[in-house]
Amino acid sequence: MTGRHLGDRIHDLLDHRLSSEAAAEAMAHLERCAECDARWRELRAAREALHSSEAGIDLRFTEQLLDRDRMAEIAQQETRRRARAARGRDRRPAVLTLSLTLILVAVIGAAYVAGAPEDVDPGLSAQADTAGQSIVRMDSSTLREGGLSGDWIQPDWQSTGFIPVEGTVREAASGSRVLVYTLLTDAEPVLVLEQQGRLRYDRVAALPRVEAGGLDAYVVSTSPSRLAWQAGGVVVALSCSCALDTLEEVAAAFPQDDEPGPVDQVMTGLGVFVDALTGH
Repeated sequence: MTGRHLGDRIHDLLDHRLSSEAAAEAMAHLERCAECDARWRELRAAREALHSSEAGIDLRFTEQLLDRDRMAEIAQQETRRRARAARGRDRRPAVLTLSLTLILVAVIGAAYVAGAPEDVDPGLSAQADTAGQSIVRMDSSTLREGGLSGDWIQPDWQSTGFIPVEGTVREAASGSRVLVYTLLTDAEPVLVLEQQGRLRYDRVAALPRVEAGGLDAYVVSTSPSRLAWQAGGVVVALSCSCALDTLEEVAAAFPQDDEPGPVDQVMTGLGVFVDALTGH
């Protein structure tokens, strides 16, 4: 309070922010000072008019909204979680993850289709002379020393006593490759053909089967004797003018492998894509 008037303390009196002693002193001043008393009555009337209006305006609340320091204090009390909730959820990571997942599924599906093995006819051994143009030729020593790539299979020459004869890899009209070689047994020579792919089971379902060293081979013909079976990703066919027992003995000497599964087919398809991109 100034020497003559209440000044800004008149607002503290209105808002009941003065102590009892200070409030009594201010009220006593109002009784002595006509100017402060008039100001007091004017402010109190305006305050009552605001509080009683239909809009229900609360001046103190309005002052708090306009008080920058107060708003800054409220903002500091907000947690990061509430702030993120106010901004809304960022959906970009979810959309990106979904897009990448769809692309991956599409690539895997395309690779699975591209890696599907070629269907191989069980009469493969009858096509030895027409399998296509020779692109690789191997002599007996190359075959005996394991010169075949991992795409083909062969018996253990040392333990079986079989003798390999010159072999060739030919390219069929379909573009697939066929390995052709002859091995000598104690009885008769046996023609061996191998082709990567899947044996056409619709063509062998009605054929008789024989068990040879743990594998199921299909009897394609008995005159001449012909056997065919699936060995991993390769179809093997044997043919000779000998008895069927001889072919069963030869078939039992070949290593066995499970037929490729879906993962193997996808990997093969990816290899097809890589070859196409690199021009191989």
